[in-house]
Amino acid sequence: MTGRLTNPRAILITLVCIVSVLSLALFITLNVSPWVIVHSRAIQVSWVAINADYRRLLVYLELPLPGQLKLAHLPLTAAARSHFADVKLDLLLNELLMVTSTPVAWLSLRKEKRRQQLWQLLTPLMWGMSLLAVTLVLVLVDFPSVFISSHYWLFSGMNWVMNPQTDPIILLMPLSFFTKLFMIWTGLVFFFLTILWGYLRFASGLAKFRL
Repeated sequence: MTGRLTNPRAILITLVCIVSVLSLALFITLNVSPWVIVHSRAIQVSWVAINADYRRLLVYLELPLPGQLKLAHLPLTAAARSHFADVKLDLLLNELLMVTSTPVAWLSLRKEKRRQQLWQLLTPLMWGMSLLAVTLVLVLVDFPSVFISSHYWLFSGMNWVMNPQTDPIILLMPLSFFTKLFMIWTGLVFFFLTILWGYLRFASGLAKFRL
């Protein structure tokens, strides 16, 4: 095997793989979130109705369909609908990243395997996982302030500040809800990246053995 330990091609492919993993993990996390929502006693609606409305929210957020968000049991103000419309745009962008980066990552890995160059992805992937680990641990340590700051960065208005009296759906999603989702997402990210690391090591070893 010849070539530099890392090269721009390997770094680019690794970045595409990481983007694919990040977006895929977010998509999965969003779809397991119904098991994490908090059933508040302050909401005078049955758990079955709450779950049904939350799943309606997920369908609205994940599908690129026109129309406003409508829930069957929980009231929503215009500001709340506007906020969820903003969230929808961000999540659809994530889905676009997922459906574009994942095939590119898969095809790139196949091509590098044929070229017997998968070993060159090991070092940039190791650095990427290390930087991610440090960053995500720092976020988790100060999650409340990062969570609030990210809302100022992601959303132009203040419609994300909801009144539980007029928008009781916010009671289903306290800070602890988002903390759990962040931990699930982080776990999925490193689960997939570890699988990728193991695959690269295994496939690189086979290529070396054949040589």
